[in-house]
Amino acid sequence: MTKTNRSTSAAALISLAGLALSVAALTGCASKPLGPGDVAGRYIVAICDADMSATAFGTGALGERDPGARDCLTIVSLPITEPQTDFAQIAVSNSALGPPNALSVSADGRLAFVVESRGPAGSGAMSIGDLSPGENLAVIDLSAPMSPRLLGTIVVGVEPTAVAAHPSQRLVAVANRSPRQQLVMVAYDEHGYPIDDAMAWPLFGLDDDSARATGLAWRPQGDGLAVTLPERDEVMFYRFGRDADGSAMLTAWGGPVRVGKYPYSGAFTPDGRFFITTDLQWGPEVEGFIVGAPAGQLTVIRLDDEGAHRVVSTATVGVSPEGLAISRDGRLVATSNLMRTFLPEEDARATQEGSLSLLTLSPATGELTHAGEFPIAAMPAGIAFDAKDQFLAVTQFRSFDPNATTGELSFWRVNRSGSRPSLEQMDFYVGLGQGPHGVLIIR
Repeated sequence: MTKTNRSTSAAALISLAGLALSVAALTGCASKPLGPGDVAGRYIVAICDADMSATAFGTGALGERDPGARDCLTIVSLPITEPQTDFAQIAVSNSALGPPNALSVSADGRLAFVVESRGPAGSGAMSIGDLSPGENLAVIDLSAPMSPRLLGTIVVGVEPTAVAAHPSQRLVAVANRSPRQQLVMVAYDEHGYPIDDAMAWPLFGLDDDSARATGLAWRPQGDGLAVTLPERDEVMFYRFGRDADGSAMLTAWGGPVRVGKYPYSGAFTPDGRFFITTDLQWGPEVEGFIVGAPAGQLTVIRLDDEGAHRVVSTATVGVSPEGLAISRDGRLVATSNLMRTFLPEEDARATQEGSLSLLTLSPATGELTHAGEFPIAAMPAGIAFDAKDQFLAVTQFRSFDPNATTGELSFWRVNRSGSRPSLEQMDFYVGLGQGPHGVLIIR
């Protein structure tokens, strides 16, 4: 594929110093009939993990690291303008060891929340095992997106892997690995500062309330929370409400729902009727736990008011579908699939392409229909639709393009004409920093 006018990476322009960084400019991109300026939304926000190379997922060794690079959150202004577009960065600890749901933004777009499943790498860290367990939730003020401010960090338990801001209340939920305290909620004021200590709950409704949760998501109506349990191949749903004194309450909403193997994370459809899991097929019986995984799967659960939730559809997607995005109209579903792009190039099992899967979803029945697989010359991680469902943005944790000096964000046009929808890779990119994974486009 011909690539023109690649944007200069953020990391190449500035160095991170632990504080909010000055606004800089990214070089512009080639124009097309539908081009950079058509990516819709208020801004893009992404997190980058500078502590490990992509091959760490396959070998366990962190690999070579740029001593000047730091974990960060990058904000890119929209629309993307030519010949330059603005961005800002702020140093925020985060880790790609977990689903891309380590990033969330409040409904009004004014606050970003980031969890760290592992802490920053020390100077002598050589392997994943040398990374200390994380414990923090960072809160970043984005009221002026090009001048982000770190408001502070909150301890939310051992190895928090996912965070989700409530769709209408000043409340954020976190999933962690602390036994009997896997679900944590933090209430905050209008400025983003915590009101009280973090509240913690065990996983009610299971025969093992010390089970591991990796992903969680609020129902768009705000009345329910879904939690993925990969080692049990299950999803648990909880009703959310307030008691007489206004304290948050969680109650089991039906029993656990059995889905495909290793549901790492998931998302609700915009109408809240369905919940879709990404079933990665990982496990201790798989070669290298993840290396030998077969094709992944999506599972659609239809929610029931009385708690009789049930699986209504499944579909096969690419290998290791870590990223999941659902279009704003609820009719398209996309996954970003690692394949085996995390292996060293000399490994005979390695692939130099990941893939994106595109599917249609019936809003009436929840039926998934596979529309196509699209190769990407990178290790994709996070994925998000833009505000008009015209583009997909995909973080490239690793790129196989020799011109890419660091992590990038690629863009894919969503084509709905013809008998089935398809994706077309665009020829413009935005540099984000080392190791981008989670990404959101704020509408």
